[in-house]
Amino acid sequence: MKYVYETHLHTDESSACGKTPAREYIPFYIDRGYDGIVVTDHFTGNTSYVPNRSAPWKDQVDAYCRGWEEAKDEGERRGFKVFFGIEQQFANDECLVYGPDKNWLLAHPDIPDWGRRKWLDEVEKIGGCVVLAHPFRVRDYVRKITLHPCVHAVEAFNAGNRPVDDVYALAYARHFGYPITAGSDMHFARPDSELYGVEFDEPWEDLGAYIRAIREGLPFGLKAAPGRGQGEPLPLERPYEMLNREEQPVPWNVSELLPSGSEQNK
Repeated sequence: MKYVYETHLHTDESSACGKTPAREYIPFYIDRGYDGIVVTDHFTGNTSYVPNRSAPWKDQVDAYCRGWEEAKDEGERRGFKVFFGIEQQFANDECLVYGPDKNWLLAHPDIPDWGRRKWLDEVEKIGGCVVLAHPFRVRDYVRKITLHPCVHAVEAFNAGNRPVDDVYALAYARHFGYPITAGSDMHFARPDSELYGVEFDEPWEDLGAYIRAIREGLPFGLKAAPGRGQGEPLPLERPYEMLNREEQPVPWNVSELLPSGSEQNK
């Protein structure tokens, strides 16, 4: 038996782009055989951050956590696991953060000023992990594809991506040896929603099971559409950059990810 978990989800209460109320996700995922979800609403770096940025920090954190709290309450009522996560955007890149909780947010009112390296360092201190979300995604808000090592893993399979985005993301993760994750990037629960996630042999008692698997390189399964990540990469539609841990540009050519003799390699 496999235990299936959603790793990337946004609620109507705490992400401006979320369209489904948090409580409605619980029966939706139960009916589809999932054993739990991680609520990862958009945090301070994203324009979909719901709280009033001029409000006291506690008020912001309370507003931000509302979606997770609503989902958790409904999950407890139905015997379904709901975990807390964060999606933080920097410039052109976004990261999923697992390990912090509401009290941790309250204790760090300077978070809006943190860069990638600071996030990594602080999350590592509490035994959490950071995952680079949908790294080759093309959106109007992505002016440049930004790749960097301030993460523990790469979300190579994202249901909101085009298939070609996942081809590059999977190649990138494999090239640099990152653990690979999958998530639906759920914003709106529809009957025809394509659901992704991760599969474990044992149920999660807490989010530590997922974090340990990523940080210790333990095996787990991925739920994604058949054939996802396979195929010939198409030309990138955005410029790209590689950063080091200090967030400085470093020379790197995306052609390293492409099959020998492909069009972009010529």
